[in-house]
Amino acid sequence: MEIVLDTNFILTCSKQKIDFVDIAGQIIDEKIKWIVPQQVLNELGQLKDKEGMSGSDKNAAALSFEILEALDPEVVDIGKNPNVDIGIVNYVLDSEKIVATLDRGLKNRISNRILTIRGKNWLELI
Repeated sequence: MEIVLDTNFILTCSKQKIDFVDIAGQIIDEKIKWIVPQQVLNELGQLKDKEGMSGSDKNAAALSFEILEALDPEVVDIGKNPNVDIGIVNYVLDSEKIVATLDRGLKNRISNRILTIRGKNWLELI
């Protein structure tokens, strides 16, 4: 099973200390291949280095990088569209890939299954 990670999902899991890798393994009975778009990595880098960001947001972005480094996901290029969500929509179109996101707009644009946060520290596959 392939799961594409969105920026807000990774950041929120970092902030709320949700071990999404472990929990996803508990609710999905298949081997998981994690995928992160290069554009998501770019967004995380911009957030980590952005002036005026709160310390907790910068720390969450830095922790997100550490988690991704340990996870060693496949990094993919989803195109030159400046809107990362549209790139993800096009990337998962006509596939069985799961999208890990909290973004309501992205959820509404895709027919793929979605991995999302439910409650304060659990995930749900919908």
